[in-house]
Amino acid sequence: MNMKKAVLLVIAAAMLLGFSACRATKKIQQVIVKKDTVAVVDTPVLKVPTHEDTVRMANDVLANVEKKYISFNTFSAKIKVDYSNSKGRQPDFVANVRMLKDSVIWISLSNDIGIEGIRVLITKDSIKMLDKLANTYQVRPLSHIQELAQIPFTFSDLQNILVGNPIFFSKDSITSYSNSSNGYSILSYTTLFKNLLTIAADYSVTKSKLDDNDPTLNRTCDLIYNDYESKTGMFFSTQRQITISQRNKLEVQLRFKDYKFNEELTYPFSVPKKFKRI
Repeated sequence: MNMKKAVLLVIAAAMLLGFSACRATKKIQQVIVKKDTVAVVDTPVLKVPTHEDTVRMANDVLANVEKKYISFNTFSAKIKVDYSNSKGRQPDFVANVRMLKDSVIWISLSNDIGIEGIRVLITKDSIKMLDKLANTYQVRPLSHIQELAQIPFTFSDLQNILVGNPIFFSKDSITSYSNSSNGYSILSYTTLFKNLLTIAADYSVTKSKLDDNDPTLNRTCDLIYNDYESKTGMFFSTQRQITISQRNKLEVQLRFKDYKFNEELTYPFSVPKKFKRI
């Protein structure tokens, strides 16, 4: 496994974890019964809701979604990562993640027998990487990940994605809304993406379809959240599946084997003298 590519894969995949969506929406109609002054009931009239109606109903749903927003001081997780690309299934690996809110994201990648290959330290302005297999060390601006993924995310976006909080959805750009006995669908257009959200009846994020507005990129992402639990008091998805299609197809499965909130953590990152900076 090329561990450099692997760590960038984990980060890029994690950057997509805040989206929820489905493939179709429908217009909502309401039946309005009118009465005249002599209490005679008129024939029911179907009314297509205005844009303001759609936004109001969608915002009511989103207000309930936000109640499940994960607020934390520290977060740690052990994630089993399986992925395949145009060359087929690739060797799986384990990502250990530690975060201090608004300050540090620490990632260690190892193989299935626990041998560490890559260690990464991300701050608000930089990403530092130790390649323990090649004895090299590099420092790049945070924008380096943005360039690789072609997504203008912030440090705050990245930490929210890792814990599962939605991002890249604009309440000011809602264009359609639908509901059913199974839940809700809300579509938002932003400068970069069409973001079609699917929300379960209990207001948990369940599925995602993200489409790039730039037709020359032809980039799409489908994401599924599975196996929610709340053993820590946080409503947390422990299995997530991501499919990214552009020129090639990439499929990633993230299985959270362990995760903890608000425990004291360390973020060790020292550079051995023998490592060469590249």
